[in-house]
Amino acid sequence: MNARPKTSRWFNFPPLPGRKRDYYLLFFAALDIVILQLTQSFDVVLGRTGRFVAIGFDVFVMTLWGLDLISRTYNQENKLEYLKRHWYEVAGIVPFQILRFLLLLRGVKLAIAYYKLGRADEQFSRSLTREITFRFRDVIVDTIADAVFLQSLRRVEEVMVRLNYADLARKAFQNHQKELNEAVKRSLLSKSMMGELARVPFMQGFVERTGDDVSMVISEILETEVSGEIMKEITRGILAEMYERVQRLDVERITGEPEDEK
Repeated sequence: MNARPKTSRWFNFPPLPGRKRDYYLLFFAALDIVILQLTQSFDVVLGRTGRFVAIGFDVFVMTLWGLDLISRTYNQENKLEYLKRHWYEVAGIVPFQILRFLLLLRGVKLAIAYYKLGRADEQFSRSLTREITFRFRDVIVDTIADAVFLQSLRRVEEVMVRLNYADLARKAFQNHQKELNEAVKRSLLSKSMMGELARVPFMQGFVERTGDDVSMVISEILETEVSGEIMKEITRGILAEMYERVQRLDVERITGEPEDEK
């Protein structure tokens, strides 16, 4: 019997995802980026001719990518939605050299497809494109929103620590002193000892006066500088906790899971 040759698993590579055209386009895009970077770094050495060659090759690459994008978009039913999903290619062919790096995101998509499945059929490629598109767009938008929110927290903290909490408490209690007195009286009467004392002849007034005095003591305590410092400390703690939780969101967006509390 003839032994069938065994193929080593180390050389059993899955087929590459995507089209051959994708890899040619990625090669030209990477080469274009290298040429542009060399032109900027060695502008004096390369001279005017080198700049013209770099610009000409850049226009050639943008044309290839633009024609490929137009061809793929033309075959789509919802052309606008397709362009939104491939926003990085639309931005990558804009005549600004720094945007040319966005074209390499197609290579990232193909690399993820190769790693996950070893191949990319039409449905998976489309869903993966949508996932990457939303992920990058969400990261950009969320990063800007987080930066604005964190800066707002710093400004809020600067304002809050300068507030005179004692003066604010004094004004608030002056507006609600009557309601506070009534609440304290009801609380005292609900207690067994004070309730029984109020039923003793001539002691009802004493209980009511005690309620007024207790409410005044509460107001005076909360109007002191000590209570103001306590409120400032609570405010700092709340803002610090909010700041820390917003910073954790970056890790949660990448991993997709909430970070464990330490």
